[in-house]
Amino acid sequence: MSSTTITSISSHELDLLRALRARAAGGGLSAEAVVLAQGRLQEPCGWPAGLPRRSDGGDCFRNAWRIALKPTGLVYVEGFVLGEGGAVTRRAWCADEEGRALDPTWRDGRALAYAGVGMAAEWVAAVQRRTCTRTRFPGVLDAAVQHARDADRVFTYGVPAPALMALGRGLPPRPDTG
Repeated sequence: MSSTTITSISSHELDLLRALRARAAGGGLSAEAVVLAQGRLQEPCGWPAGLPRRSDGGDCFRNAWRIALKPTGLVYVEGFVLGEGGAVTRRAWCADEEGRALDPTWRDGRALAYAGVGMAAEWVAAVQRRTCTRTRFPGVLDAAVQHARDADRVFTYGVPAPALMALGRGLPPRPDTG
């Protein structure tokens, strides 16, 4: 697993981090705050030939989860993506052992930067069982799941250390540091 210290940050990554910090500035419990506290930057990477892939625009949470469950060596990640046109979207994708973001739902090149939290499959499955979200999985960092079904556990305490998969580069202390 790659857990190198961040040495440089791209302009796209900087834009993504600025947007997340602006959203989290109001305080309160949020997915943005969890990603800023525990997340890592991941380089967009083309989808590997031979791996199954879902169509563009589908359910990213279910698609990434299904791929991560296969014996591919890929890890389930939730966080935020800076897409074409500068839109910041909450998404799920997979990461390889080098910390590269592999998105089974979006076409290659659509995402410009990724920041997310890698999660151990056993822990995600336990969250699904506890929150009754196995059939319709909106993600661990979904506000409705956290507020209504999981007593804000993850928004309050973060992803437990044993469930964190440190893939990618650490976030800089401030978005304008690079």
